[in-house]
Parts: sequence; C-alpha cells; structure tokens
Amino acid sequence: MDHTTSRATRTVTPHVRNHTRVSSGPNMRQSSCPMTQADVVDALVALGFNLNEGRAYSALLRLGPSTGYEVSQRAGVPRSAVYAVLRRLVDDGAARSLAGNPEKFMATPPDALLDLLRSRFEGSRQTLEEAIDRMDVTPAVPDAFSVKGYDRVLEEACRIAASATELLVVSGWPRELAKVEKDMVAAQRAGAYVVVFSHAELPDTLPGVHFAYALPEEGLEAFWEHRLVIVADDKRTLIASTEQRDDDTAVLSEAPAIAEFAVGQVALDITLLAQRYGHDVSDVMARILGDRVGRLDQLLTEGNEPELGVNHLVVKPKRRRNKTKKKIS
Repeated sequence: MDHTTSRATRTVTPHVRNHTRVSSGPNMRQSSCPMTQADVVDALVALGFNLNEGRAYSALLRLGPSTGYEVSQRAGVPRSAVYAVLRRLVDDGAARSLAGNPEKFMATPPDALLDLLRSRFEGSRQTLEEAIDRMDVTPAVPDAFSVKGYDRVLEEACRIAASATELLVVSGWPRELAKVEKDMVAAQRAGAYVVVFSHAELPDTLPGVHFAYALPEEGLEAFWEHRLVIVADDKRTLIASTEQRDDDTAVLSEAPAIAEFAVGQVALDITLLAQRYGHDVSDVMARILGDRVGRLDQLLTEGNEPELGVNHLVVKPKRRRNKTKKKIS
C-alpha cells in the first residue's frame, strides 16, 4: 500500500539560515559543485524538515525500498527514533510506506516531492497575502535598513535586481554576479536597461552592457574585498560586503538620494575605465544619469573656470591682544 497523505497539522514551510555553505540559499542555484548527501540534508532542513528527517530521506534516495533498520544504519538515525521519523516523512508526502513483513519505505521521487512542496508553499503564500490584505494596513517603509549574513545579502540582491523594470545598475565581482544572473535576466526581459561594472572579468552569459577591466579575480582578491552595489529604477539600492562570511552586511534603501549617489559612483568607475582606453560612454551616461548629464553640459558651456587641484590654505587670524591703559594717580 502506498500512503502519501499529508497531515494538515504539519505544513513544511521554507526558512533561511545564515551560513557560508555554497550549497544553500541563492547560491544553490548557481553552485558548480555536484550535490552531496550533506547538501540534500541541508536543503531539506532549510525547507522545514528536521535533521533526522533530512538524513532519512537522503538515505532512502540512495538505498531504495528499505527497512527502518537499514535506514538507521545508513542515515545515522537512532533505531529507537527511526520509525517515527519515517512515518513523519510518509505523513508529509516525502516517503512512501510499502506494506509487508517487515514494512519497508521508499523516498518520494524528487520531482514529485518538489511539486508537492511548491504547491504547499504557494498555498501558504496566498493565505498570507489574503490575511495581510484583510488587515488593510500599509506598513511604513524605512529610508534604510540592513541585513546580515552572506545568504541574506544575496537574497536581497536577487530581490532588488528582479524588481527593476526601467534601469538596473550593478557593480560587483563575478562570483556574486553569477548568483544574481537569473534575476538580472528577468529585469532585462521586463524592459530594464542593464549596465554592469566590474574590475574582474565578466562572463558572457551575464546580461546587460558590460564595463570591466577584465582582471583575474584571484589577483584582485589579494588586496580588495568583495563588494556589491545594485540600484533598481533609480530608487531601490543595495550596498553590501560579500566576503562569504556570517558578518557580511548589506544596507538597503528606497531613498532616491542614496540611489543617485550609488549610481553616480558606478558611473564614475565606468567613466574612468572609458577614459583610460579612449572609449566614448556618453550614450550610456545619458541612459543611467538621465537629464543630469545634459544640464551639466549646458552649464559647462557658460565659460566658468574650473578648479583643478587648487590647494586652499586657511590661515588662522592672529588674536588681538587687549591692551589696558594704566591709570595715572
């Protein structure tokens, strides 16, 4: 008999843990390393399964139909707990019970399990959305806030990149840009003009207009730390450290002034690169800086003398001594 009914009292919902494994969070989509049993367990735990359930499912994938004893031996789950673990997997639809003596269990095929989890998550998302709509509240959005941890930083980077519909300006290292690539493609398909700057060599698969010194990433890492800047539609900004550490921090803002400053810094990097190699970037600057470029050019034609490295020394004025007249008696 194949028991796949899921208990309504236990809903598997995803949550995020901050750590530096390259197999979790947004990294998982872009990992170039083959998935290991530990990766499968980590991913299941991130989706709400406990550690023993993750180990048991992974063991069933490798073993095929197995008894509780065999799963216990392969997964390292205590024999006293293994049947309770396997029945929870059956109740959640992650495993199937095969009648017999002894009873055996098999893993739900990964594609079927993923479809099931996706359906549950979408149902939970819709329920939450409807509940929030019924509350009829609009939470205040702070001018700036921060998130911590490499995985959380990349999640926010993906969110901001995917939100762009008109303009997306990005500056970063290939390692992080590869993890945001899917969301950059989505922004480009939505109609956003995408501009990317890096000191390192950018992959051809990355969407947008590339400006890069094309230097070896390993050589740059000897004296520069990984940083990431993303600005969407001249409004939403992420400025982050991305050293694959738990203390990586991103500052996020929806203040136009911060977006303008961040875009200006990326524009400066692009301009310096273009000047070094004699490349005209006036069209690109017009696209990412808007009419600010034209207005500045108009002011420059009025004949004002620029200051180029003029050193101004401010001399402190000497104190005047108060002279008191002696009284003549």
